[in-house]
Amino acid sequence: MLSTGEKPKIKAVGCLLECGGKFLILQRCPKKNQGGKWGLPAGRVEKGEDENDAIIREVQEEVGFLIPPEKLEFLKKLEVAYIDRIIDFFVYRVKLEERIEVVLESQEHQAYTWVTGKECYARDDLINGVRGVLEKTGYMFTDAV
Repeated sequence: MLSTGEKPKIKAVGCLLECGGKFLILQRCPKKNQGGKWGLPAGRVEKGEDENDAIIREVQEEVGFLIPPEKLEFLKKLEVAYIDRIIDFFVYRVKLEERIEVVLESQEHQAYTWVTGKECYARDDLINGVRGVLEKTGYMFTDAV
């Protein structure tokens, strides 16, 4: 049970799917929280699931790509504080030899694009927290990854 003033903690994961100096970002459907904004393939860690399994599941659900576990590289754990909760956000990277065929989950996302870190950081339509991920992983400075 949480004590007075203590915020609930949520575990979430996100992945930089890299290929040819760019990585994949997704645009949320308008009806979703922060609809129309762009972010990484990401989501919550479900009960009984570890972070590696969660990011493999999320990427498969959101873009139709099954990450080979040996290609999954853990980059950093970030703590993101919101008014009502704290998110432990685990950032992963997968280096792809060629771009994947993206099959969007239509209830979640409506579009996708490949961007460099600098291109992504310069956008004014990112999901809350994406700039922090780029800053803390060094991607905000990259023209090519």
